[in-house]
Amino acid sequence: MNTASKIAKESAITFTGLVYGNVNRYVYTALLARWVGPEFLGIYSLANSIMLIAEVLAKMGLETGIMRFVSRLNPDTDQEKIQSVIGSAIKMTAIFSLAIMVGLIVSSGAIVHQLLNERALLASVLIIFAIAIPFNALTLVSAYATQGFKRLKYKTMVTQFLNPTVLLFSMIGCYFFISVESAIMFPMLTTGVIGFFVMTKVLKSVSGIQVGQMIGGSFDQALLKFSYPLMFVTILQTFMHWMDILMLGYFADASVVGMYHPAVRTAGLLQALLLSFLSIYAPMASQFHGEGNKEKLSSTYQLVSRWLLMCAIPIASIFIIFPEKVLLLFGSEYVASSQILVILTVATLIQAILGAAGPTLSMSGYTRLVLWNTIGAFILNFGLNIWLIPQYGITGAAMATLISLTAVGLARVIEVGIILKMSFINQKLIKPIIAGSITFGILGPLKPFLMDYHTLITLMIAGLTSVLIFGTLIWLMKIDAEDKEFLNGLGILKRLIKR
Repeated sequence: MNTASKIAKESAITFTGLVYGNVNRYVYTALLARWVGPEFLGIYSLANSIMLIAEVLAKMGLETGIMRFVSRLNPDTDQEKIQSVIGSAIKMTAIFSLAIMVGLIVSSGAIVHQLLNERALLASVLIIFAIAIPFNALTLVSAYATQGFKRLKYKTMVTQFLNPTVLLFSMIGCYFFISVESAIMFPMLTTGVIGFFVMTKVLKSVSGIQVGQMIGGSFDQALLKFSYPLMFVTILQTFMHWMDILMLGYFADASVVGMYHPAVRTAGLLQALLLSFLSIYAPMASQFHGEGNKEKLSSTYQLVSRWLLMCAIPIASIFIIFPEKVLLLFGSEYVASSQILVILTVATLIQAILGAAGPTLSMSGYTRLVLWNTIGAFILNFGLNIWLIPQYGITGAAMATLISLTAVGLARVIEVGIILKMSFINQKLIKPIIAGSITFGILGPLKPFLMDYHTLITLMIAGLTSVLIFGTLIWLMKIDAEDKEFLNGLGILKRLIKR
């Protein structure tokens, strides 16, 4: 299978899981927003962001470490070593995550009342979320261990299919049969517990490891030494992702955070595209760089960047031109945040287009440079939030995200150009830019005629129109041979491609 087809096939598999998971989480957020209102949604968002940051500390980077260490061993001849490494990772994760859980529970009152100045309900939610941390951390480390056996289906099954489904339906059950408060508290814990037991069973089946080996595992210093530096990179990235939510919680209140959250969740759907492409691009970039095949690395870099742009434009056009209708899915009170959705969509669109530069640098061995880029973006984002939020509220938070993501993206693109002498810009990029501009130009004037319809009908018509216009324009400008191979890898339009 050639490079374009392989990228398409592997990206499609990953994207399927990401789409299902993100759609479930999106429906979860939309229903929660409609049923509990901005204040409770803001409480959930604040507790969730704090829990995810604490979760990074609990994992200590061991999810990446265990994947690397297991993948370098032979399952047939090194089964004992594999089980020893897995047992060590599980035991260390359990100890670290329990310590983080206790620390978060003890400090929950101070975080809520002194730092964020929020109501007592947030402290209760934070305590429940803290209890979920060991289950979540162990689930993820176990999932990455199965990925080390080069079996992606187990990780995708649990993290992108099982967990989002349990989260959604447990929230619905809590809301209708228990209380509003329980709907934002217990689904996260329920999901963590169920995911943990399923993933543990899968790990035992794949690796043959027993519970006694997990409990009695010794600390693998080599594994820990490799893993914990990655924790700092992940912490910075996680802080970057949730910085605007946390800073809004500090400068404003939960209701403001609740107004901001739907726009973040919606714009974040574009990140599924980036993750699905980079999941296969990163190891391929590492392979080409290791082989010294600069020409192949450069062409793949351009291909991935171009298709990220082509896939993102039809989606982004709907979010930018019809933000009011998109946010109506969450409830009429969230329409006031439509401008925020536009700003964040532009930010994630830029992140998607420039996103291949990051793994290109790291897979080429420039990991320290990637770390310094992340540190710089973190400092910039932190400073901008402190400056802009007090003056402009949620608009300031969105602008801080746009500026920092654009800055780090451009920095990495420039570094790839200077260090590796590669650029994602070529003549083939002109076609999607022209097609995208025309698509925006047609959808804009159509907006007044579509706004009177029901929200779902408007979005369906707009979405179909966007895809048809953009796809037709790309087809009229002739599909390149490399793009045909990509489409062939997706398993669609085969007859058209042959012609």
